Amino acid sequence: MYYANDPKAAFGKQAILRVQELAAANNQLVISTQVIREYAHVTLRNALYHNLDLRNSIASVLQNIAIFRRDFSVIYDDPAALNDWVSLLSLLTTHKDVFDFNIVATLRAKGIEHLLTHNLSDFEKFSNWLNIIPLFPATN
Repeated sequence: MYYANDPKAAFGKQAILRVQELAAANNQLVISTQVIREYAHVTLRNALYHNLDLRNSIASVLQNIAIFRRDFSVIYDDPAALNDWVSLLSLLTTHKDVFDFNIVATLRAKGIEHLLTHNLSDFEKFSNWLNIIPLFPATN
């Protein structure tokens, strides 16, 4: 969601168009609470790094979260997602995967089989369970 949030950001316009394209094709768009938390984390970390006003940055993040909640079906962690996440931990190869495993476990618990992401390499290990859809399709 980071890229699809700001048309001025790197990849911003492309990401926004991709999400609009998928919505126009009658795909149900969902977002997990983990993705929302990661969006807030990255956005606020960047605001602090660039010495932006924290209160304004938080207000912007909250406004965007309201938009995400309006435009996407929000899926939440639940006991089934936690159980699946625990079972996936044996596949862990780096501490960075912990949060991606949570996204995957939540999708699996909800029966969602497709994941739109710019971070293809982070999720290719789950391709047996999920159809990984690139945020930016390959161009010829």
